Amino acid sequence: MQPRASRSSRSNQPSRLAVPVLHGIRTVQTAVNVNQTIGEALDELRRRAIDNPVVYVYAVDDDDRLVGQVPTRALLFSSPHERVADVMRTDLTTIPIDMSLDEALDIFRKRRLLAIPVVDREGRLVGAIDVEQYAREQLERAERDRVRQVFQTLGLDLGHVESLTAWESFRMRMPWLLCNIGGGVLCAVIAWLFEDLLKEVVLLAFFLPLVLTLGESVAMQALTLTVGTGPDKRTLASALRGLRAEAGTALVLGICSGAIVAAISMLWGGGLPAAGMMLAAVAGSMIFAAVAGGAIPLLLHSMRLDPSVAAGPVALVLADTATTGIYFTLGLLILGT
Repeated sequence: MQPRASRSSRSNQPSRLAVPVLHGIRTVQTAVNVNQTIGEALDELRRRAIDNPVVYVYAVDDDDRLVGQVPTRALLFSSPHERVADVMRTDLTTIPIDMSLDEALDIFRKRRLLAIPVVDREGRLVGAIDVEQYAREQLERAERDRVRQVFQTLGLDLGHVESLTAWESFRMRMPWLLCNIGGGVLCAVIAWLFEDLLKEVVLLAFFLPLVLTLGESVAMQALTLTVGTGPDKRTLASALRGLRAEAGTALVLGICSGAIVAAISMLWGGGLPAAGMMLAAVAGSMIFAAVAGGAIPLLLHSMRLDPSVAAGPVALVLADTATTGIYFTLGLLILGT
């Protein structure tokens, strides 16, 4: 029996897995001849230098065509004089050698076997896909998907990047860079509005990059969690629960991070008012950034936009501008004269 996996939904998979299954198989070291007795088969297996895990024992004919599988129980408990042909099973799941590695792994997942033999067009045994190979490919695929997701949240769609020309790549990436440039200009304008405060309290300028980094980090964390759970699958009630949970997490993170920054500012010589301002600014900006990072993918999805591509730059702009505004406003209220 040689089932073939469906080719649907393959276009988004890494092209590396479209290679023939021959590139991912392992040599079978536990094949025995169908005409041997159980005793002869066991003696031959003992003489071999088997360095791969023993998963299944396969039976082949004199032309190396796969004809069955020998259960381990039969090898151990059958009479040594019984023939392999009498105890083997013939209901096998096999994979043709011209099948893609991606299709083979899909069959492996559906059948839930420890190994699946690979045969050529004449039915000869050429190797097997085992559970170790399956686990390794699945882990590598998950890692590639994770990297792709990270780049998409930063505004880079890697789905067709290899076929893009320089101009097409520029058009894809420049709008999101303009978004970041606009956010930077807004932060500069906010800082300019508080120019007098910066001259009086130089400490604020020293800690601004740190506070901005904390806001950006928690925004991207919340964004990644929201996109990873699929905003298209969330109801309004579950989305609100998720945002409340994210705000609560950000509050704890903000207090802890703010306390550390506050302690550093006191050691810097800022005094208790500056420490209190740092604590409030870090906690407030991180809460806003976390909620924004969690809400933006939901909002973009409701507008029929792809949140995995557009959400990253938008979240960073909001986090930066809000953090800058909160930081200087609290600085003016607490430290301004």
